[in-house]
Amino acid sequence: MGSPGEGNAWHHIVEQSQIKKSGFAPTQIHNTNNLIAVDKATHAKISGYYNTSTFQFTNCLKVRDWLAGQSFEAQYEFGLKVLRDFGVII
Repeated sequence: MGSPGEGNAWHHIVEQSQIKKSGFAPTQIHNTNNLIAVDKATHAKISGYYNTSTFQFTNCLKVRDWLAGQSFEAQYEFGLKVLRDFGVII
């Protein structure tokens, strides 16, 4: 994959944990269509968001656990929304 650039980290739009949690193939997760370079500070905030369990919409599950079992497409769309919400994409 190469480097995401100085000060950046690779972010998986559908999280790597969903290989195990949702049964997705590693090739679905580890490919250029599911990766985006994000500055490290924002990446840490996004990771924290996915670890949060205080949202009403998740019924107090961590976001990553709430996503488990949803389709790849639904998780991908959710991931894009998160990237928009954090100002990574428009």
